[in-house]
Amino acid sequence: MKKNWMLGLLAAAAVSLPALAQAEEPIVIGAVIAQTGPVSSLGEGEVKAINMFVKDANAKGGVAGHPLKVVILDSAGDPQKAVLNVRKLITEENAAGIICCTTTPESMAIIDTIQRAQVPTISLGSAATIAEPASERHWMFKPSPTDAIMIGVEVSDMKKRGVKTAGYLGFNSALGHAGLTEFQKAAPAAGIKIVDVEQFAPADTNLSAQGAKLAAANPDAILIIGNPPGANVAQKAIQDAGYKGTIYQTYGVTNETYLRLGGASLNGTRISVPPVTVYNHLPDSRPFKPVVEKFVKDYKAAYNGEIPSNFAAFGYAGIRLFSTVAGNELSGGKVKLADTTALRKALRDGIENLRGFQSVNGTYNFSATDHVGLDASSITMVTVENGGYAVAH
Repeated sequence: MKKNWMLGLLAAAAVSLPALAQAEEPIVIGAVIAQTGPVSSLGEGEVKAINMFVKDANAKGGVAGHPLKVVILDSAGDPQKAVLNVRKLITEENAAGIICCTTTPESMAIIDTIQRAQVPTISLGSAATIAEPASERHWMFKPSPTDAIMIGVEVSDMKKRGVKTAGYLGFNSALGHAGLTEFQKAAPAAGIKIVDVEQFAPADTNLSAQGAKLAAANPDAILIIGNPPGANVAQKAIQDAGYKGTIYQTYGVTNETYLRLGGASLNGTRISVPPVTVYNHLPDSRPFKPVVEKFVKDYKAAYNGEIPSNFAAFGYAGIRLFSTVAGNELSGGKVKLADTTALRKALRDGIENLRGFQSVNGTYNFSATDHVGLDASSITMVTVENGGYAVAH
């Protein structure tokens, strides 16, 4: 009888050990983020938010019994490096999904790679063309608001404030080109004439010529599209040229670097922003308010009181989407973690079918024709005031 008891114990162990090993296999998500280079001020928050989410998720038991593992590689804001790192994450790390990239140029550069490999990817860039048309971006999602949404809100604000003429100063990159295209659509439709268009390279440090031309045109408002520090250089050039009208920036500047570099000279600048920038002013009617408030509270606790930027929120939204959908798909054995091809497809399909999902960026309603999932209802206009942001009136 003792022998039979021992055999039974060994048999039970033989069954349980593979199951335990399977449960301990991590869900691997790859991330390519600009941790160095000219846009590292954006990537810093993205990395912090992702790491915070992973630590919290694993402390609570992981995702469907599996540890969550995110392998983060640095793109330095370089599209070519982004492509190489995405390939590495797909082939060497066998990532089930990818978060890439911090900027629009990088995100556009990796599209062919992720489409061929059929790996669901979440971009943190701003241009609508990253995820549109969805029929041509089958594996790409962009949970941050598009430039079309953000610029549309700003043009609406211009119209309400009686702006009749506008100027434009933006990066001569994919980010700037996409923004200009949307501005040239929205402004005329609102009865606003664009009287001058100027562009510059992100690394340029002297924009006196562009500033002088815009000041001479004397539009009622000027829209700047760029990221710090280039966006700061652009704003200073306009002001140094004597321009006294209203300056608009986009949410690409909503981080500590922009405020620190510009100081009091930024006061009065108008910007359309996602929810995190105004986390302490959101009305109770916004269904995503509890998610935003919890994210900010957790982030401040994790990083010595630091308030998260919108870019931190984008990173958080990306990993939260993957984690949520992975939990749904792996629960109950719908998909096996070992079947990477099936898991990748399940993650893609799962994100595309999310409806009414409350996020730090607003309410997501993804579909086969919409891989962004957001609309203008989550956006707020703010002004820069004394080193911070206040809801615009």
